[in-house]
Amino acid sequence: MSTTATPSCSLSGYAASPTRYDECKSPDGQIRPHWQSIADYFQSLSPQGIQERAETIEQLVHENGTTFNVDSDEGRSIRPWRLSSIPLVIDPGSWARLEAGLAQRTVLLEAVLDDLLGNQQLIKEKIIPPEVLWANPFFQRAYHNLPTASGKRLHVTATDIVRANDGTWWVTGDRTRAPSGLGYLLENRILTSRVFPQLIRQCNTRRLAGFFDSLRSHMRSLAPRMRDNPRVALLTPGGDNYRDFEDAYLARYLGFTLVEGRDLAVRGGELNLKTLGGLLPIEVLWRHVSDRKCDPLELDPTSDEGPTGLLHAIREDNVAVVNSIGSVMAQTPALLPFLPAASRFLFGQSLSLPNVATYWCGGKTECDFVLSNLETLVIRPAFAVSGTPPQIPSAMSDEAKARLIAEVKEKPHEYVAQQKLDHSTTPVWSGDKLIPWHVALRCFQLQTHSGVEVLPGALARLSPLEDELERSTTSGNLTMDCWVSSQQSVDLEITLLKPSDATVRLKRSGDELPSRVAEHLFWLGRYAERAESITRLLRATVVRISGENELRDLPEIPRLLAALAAVGQIEPGYVVDGMVGSLPKIESMLPESVIDKNQPRGLQSTIESIVSNARAVRDRISIDAYRIIQRIGRDSEDKTPHDDDNMGRLIEQLNCLITDLLAFAGIANESTTRTHGWRFLQLGRRIERADQTAELLDATLVQPIERETALSEAVLDALDSLMTYRQRYLNLVRPEATIDLLVTDETNPRSLRFQLQQIGELITQLPTDAKLVGLGADEKLASGLLHTLRMADPIRLSEVNGSGTRFRLQKLLNKLIEGLPDLSDAIAARYLIHTGTTRALTGVGPSELS
Repeated sequence: MSTTATPSCSLSGYAASPTRYDECKSPDGQIRPHWQSIADYFQSLSPQGIQERAETIEQLVHENGTTFNVDSDEGRSIRPWRLSSIPLVIDPGSWARLEAGLAQRTVLLEAVLDDLLGNQQLIKEKIIPPEVLWANPFFQRAYHNLPTASGKRLHVTATDIVRANDGTWWVTGDRTRAPSGLGYLLENRILTSRVFPQLIRQCNTRRLAGFFDSLRSHMRSLAPRMRDNPRVALLTPGGDNYRDFEDAYLARYLGFTLVEGRDLAVRGGELNLKTLGGLLPIEVLWRHVSDRKCDPLELDPTSDEGPTGLLHAIREDNVAVVNSIGSVMAQTPALLPFLPAASRFLFGQSLSLPNVATYWCGGKTECDFVLSNLETLVIRPAFAVSGTPPQIPSAMSDEAKARLIAEVKEKPHEYVAQQKLDHSTTPVWSGDKLIPWHVALRCFQLQTHSGVEVLPGALARLSPLEDELERSTTSGNLTMDCWVSSQQSVDLEITLLKPSDATVRLKRSGDELPSRVAEHLFWLGRYAERAESITRLLRATVVRISGENELRDLPEIPRLLAALAAVGQIEPGYVVDGMVGSLPKIESMLPESVIDKNQPRGLQSTIESIVSNARAVRDRISIDAYRIIQRIGRDSEDKTPHDDDNMGRLIEQLNCLITDLLAFAGIANESTTRTHGWRFLQLGRRIERADQTAELLDATLVQPIERETALSEAVLDALDSLMTYRQRYLNLVRPEATIDLLVTDETNPRSLRFQLQQIGELITQLPTDAKLVGLGADEKLASGLLHTLRMADPIRLSEVNGSGTRFRLQKLLNKLIEGLPDLSDAIAARYLIHTGTTRALTGVGPSELS
């Protein structure tokens, strides 16, 4: 009896590029020693096994909502993060040399930046041309001699490196303002270690937690005053900025407060967090906002990304800002050619980690060389590291190359050229085999009081095309977890958890909620409830039209369509008798409406708003809740038209959406402490549920129809109250009982009265102004609406007048429909209003700062 061996995914069969240095294999085709554990592991796997692990990583990326924003010709889009299933491994000896070079470079950049923004000895001694500073549009005089946090300007830096064919590491650029990628690097490690928990230990891989522990401890140590337990805030640009995911991820992991510029206020020379309970001092600000956008008073008057007066607070030594404002100058590409000379001048040392050959075109000799050797160079902006992509003359047409030459000749000081390097390769799983892709690394350094700590790993970017790696980290390439192997045993005890003997002051939090966060939570609640209401109404309608009865035998359908039109899901023409004949059939229209984004209040637009608001406060909601919202967003992207001959798929889709929305509501209610954040989320839900219910009842029950039992059952079904009704009244469906259950019943979580009772209780628990006498406008409105419902008699509400209208019910519903938006506005006016952009008084226009 013969047996067939399972095919393995062996690295021995991996065909490395013969023209590039390969990280996995030596030139003679032998697997490098530090890759042997990986090779042994993959030897035991079948192609199906490695494919399953690749799919698991992709699934985890989706579940965690790991995304990044990409700029393209079509605008900014959000894409899932891409992570290779195979790690990159660096041997201890190679890493030790690289680590020493990175530490040396960090110290040099600190000294050069301190000189440029201080005594400027390097310019006086002609080590660095003065134009590199004075012609730089990102330089502001306000940066000069600005106080630093604990005497350092650079705390967190990054260095972009590649390995050439001879195995030498070369620096292609520095990131000193607010280097991106640290959060993605951490996510890569967490996901990879979950898929390969044993392998990462077998390789004796150095851990990352120690670096992040040092980072958190260092940030806390920078506090100028309350050092025992200082408030450290991470300042993010907000909106659709490319740092959206990463900033929230880092803030949650490190336990920092995520803030935007409008969350902050400078009072009396101190930086504060604006919260519902008042101002709270911020000791350390880790900024991920551009230097010139940090303070609209002294820098860019058009910016709202930073608080007005931040530079004043820095000069008063009341806040430590990391990295210091002005640190953007150290990452200037035009500075690269002069760093070796600066190192010799300042320290008497040569750089052990060399720059890739870089030429600043502001020098005539250098410019002439660049123009004569364009085919071997990459052309970049001299002062910016992002925004404008590099130009690769060897890949350009003659016409484009001629335009580039003319631009360089016209403004030579605005360009630098770098020698094109051959990037090393590493194995990547693609399809059903291992193939070599080119790799570039971004390494991270932390400068503390005791020296420079280099993160043992890097953010590895990969591409089958070398030119793609010349672009930014958000260019959409595949990424890879980078493992640094160690010859010694790795400490497994490093953790970001506080030591067991740490003393904390017990408290109940809540008042420290920023009003911006409260606003997003409020609207997250509203949109989540709106989506559920629309989905339930759609399901109740679709279930009925997909049954065995003809539409003419379903008297409730016109009223259900009227309700869908009232909530903005379908065109109002479907409830106008004269227009129905000219519109598509209901059977085809309803399925199409589910995927229609053109209705601003429809289901698709509502789901987009859910995802958008959740993304803005992802550091404030649980990971499980955010995963549910991500799934809702992904499922809604299925734009496959539904077949009106088979409504089963549509009904199942609506069922799944309702289940997910209920799961989110359950987590938000059962796993969230009763802070003001929870209250605003619940306020949004209750106001929206009341509004949607009132609109539905107004469209369905105000004007009685001949066969009202079917309509009442449909309304009860859409409001998730049919089971409750039947438990009370069995199959005896009457208008007065239906109205009682949905309008005046204080025990039904779906009734109007229940919503107003909850709204009133939530409002009374929000912070109030001690100087306020009597009720606030929001409290008065809520009390008035609740009083109307308490006084309502369901029997009288069900009565029909001579014109065939339940006029009392109509009057009550109209009062709610008009009053609920006023209540929402009153809550916003009291708690959620933010100040607008502050303009500078200097007269400096925005064009001078761009």
